[in-house]
Amino acid sequence: MPGYLFDQYTTVLIRSFFSFFIIAATPVYGLTGPVDSETHFNYSSDPVQRTADNPMVWNVDISGNQTFRSMVLQNQIATESPSFFRKLRFWNRTGYDFDETEIRRDVVRLERFYRRRGFYHTDISYQVEDGRRDWRKNVTFEIHEGDPVIINELTYSYEEGASQEEELLESRAFRRALERHELQPETRYQLLNHSDVEARLLDALNDIGYPFARVNIMADVNEEDYSANIHIHIDPGPLATIDEIYVEGNETLDERLILRHSNLSTGSIYSQSSIQDSQRHIFSHHLFRFATLGLPEQPRDSTVTVRIRVREYPLRSLQTQIGAGWEEVLRGSVRWEHRNPWGTGHRFQSRLRASYIEQSFDFEYKFPYVFNSSSSFSISPFGQRLDETNYLLLRGGITNSFIYQHTRDFTSTIAYEFTRNREDLIEYPDVVERPPNLYNISALQLSTYYGKTMPDWGEGWIVRPFAEFSGFMDTGSLQYQRFLLDVRRYINLPTDSQFAFRVDGGVIFSDQEAPLPEHIRLYAGGTNSVRGWQRRMLGPKRPFFDGGEFQGYLPAGGDAMATFNVEFRQQMDFLLNNFGMAVFLDGGQIWEQPSDARLDELKFGVGGGFRYSSPVGPIRLDLGYKLNPSDEDLNIYNGTDHGSARNRWGIHFSIGQAF
Repeated sequence: MPGYLFDQYTTVLIRSFFSFFIIAATPVYGLTGPVDSETHFNYSSDPVQRTADNPMVWNVDISGNQTFRSMVLQNQIATESPSFFRKLRFWNRTGYDFDETEIRRDVVRLERFYRRRGFYHTDISYQVEDGRRDWRKNVTFEIHEGDPVIINELTYSYEEGASQEEELLESRAFRRALERHELQPETRYQLLNHSDVEARLLDALNDIGYPFARVNIMADVNEEDYSANIHIHIDPGPLATIDEIYVEGNETLDERLILRHSNLSTGSIYSQSSIQDSQRHIFSHHLFRFATLGLPEQPRDSTVTVRIRVREYPLRSLQTQIGAGWEEVLRGSVRWEHRNPWGTGHRFQSRLRASYIEQSFDFEYKFPYVFNSSSSFSISPFGQRLDETNYLLLRGGITNSFIYQHTRDFTSTIAYEFTRNREDLIEYPDVVERPPNLYNISALQLSTYYGKTMPDWGEGWIVRPFAEFSGFMDTGSLQYQRFLLDVRRYINLPTDSQFAFRVDGGVIFSDQEAPLPEHIRLYAGGTNSVRGWQRRMLGPKRPFFDGGEFQGYLPAGGDAMATFNVEFRQQMDFLLNNFGMAVFLDGGQIWEQPSDARLDELKFGVGGGFRYSSPVGPIRLDLGYKLNPSDEDLNIYNGTDHGSARNRWGIHFSIGQAF
């Protein structure tokens, strides 16, 4: 981007930010008195007057609690106090009215909370004190928990006696359910655990073939002795096999194909986990927007009927998307899809994508069932034009992929890709040997995806390893091996905040004498990488010239990469709905050869940004600062500084989280 454009964009962003800050922080004052040529404004520091006659809850504290955190207990009561930022809004004192009757109800709520968790003798009182102003009330709940009720004895009985007990205990799943439920001897008795224990035992029985099982829990609580005796009666009902499976709601897909995709068969022992897996398999099919499996009303018998209900998507759809970002400026895509060509349950789609950096098209034909409903196969010819700052790539080819979904969270892919490539290098120095301009890539690609998290604000792990073997069995023009690993961790905190971590690394091995083409090499820096640097600008660079005059640096990439990101995200709905902020620390480096990798050469960037949750994803504006840039990062060539202060900063605008 030219310097003057960059300066104009920066000025607009800074002015917009301070304008927003001034407007949001400026109170609205009352205006009284006559207006004339010498108008006088009477400002009221507290337009909504508070007095001792209409007091306000200013602070709520809980003391004496040992078993449960104050935050947990405060979620059980109705009385609440304004947050720190809410208190600063002195021009608006609405809400948080002091109501002593509601406080007494809160005492009852806390007593019930403790009683359901085994504390039958908890004593709860409250105190109200005046703050610095007589209308400010500080409320303190004082809790004396007392001793909890402890489970003294746990016994079981079975509908058909000892023989049935012995038969059920042969199942490891059922034994584990008995050993691990929450009503064990010498633990605190909690009434609220009854439903959890019933569900755990019923799930275990359903999984081993008893769909009509019943569980009844009885508790004899001695409040004076602080003890409880628990008895659980188990009636498993008959062991059942699947006698019939039928489908409702299908319109274009034959029932036989749906039954095959479910992996269920008549004559097999009923299993609730198998039913759930079948529902997941059917729901994951591209044709169905809705799928449920269950048992209709039927007698408690040794055979069961399973009902599959589905709802199909429209057979054909056209989807368009458009977005914006600091790097690609504008991007858009058009996709046409047929979800059931020839009534086979296959899928055909064509896609056209374009941005200022990349233009591509591809076709995909997918077979959703290969060996079973967990496996699928796709064929995808494609073409691509990639216009990076250091090269222009034109390529076309075909990718054949076999995908296997082991579990809901774990998927593996084996793919073979063959491409014909033409790479035109920009301002490549003549003193360096050029990589080939025309070449073929014949590569075997292995990848897995483990994602134990939910989109947007989920908590958990994401692990994505990738391996590529090019030129295997002497095919293609290039022989190399590329390995990548992306690991992410998300931790949600109680106050609408989240810690996000990512470690990303890669290495390329090659025995070729000529250097590898630049689009194969590894790069770092940019909107979704180390944000103090612009796109791909972290690591080795090469200068480029115009008429012999130095113009700047182009990224050169490398054969080894290591980056990390640490980000703290905070929702700030008290300022603006769906608004949030983030601060981050990024770091990483690119090395020309794996043997060159040294941790003391890592580069670091810090910064922060704004987030706004829109229907299309979080709109993100980040500002990153380079902590330890190199001369090339600052645009210094042969000791001459060709840069400016903005070379230390990276500005990034995009839709979607950085990772």
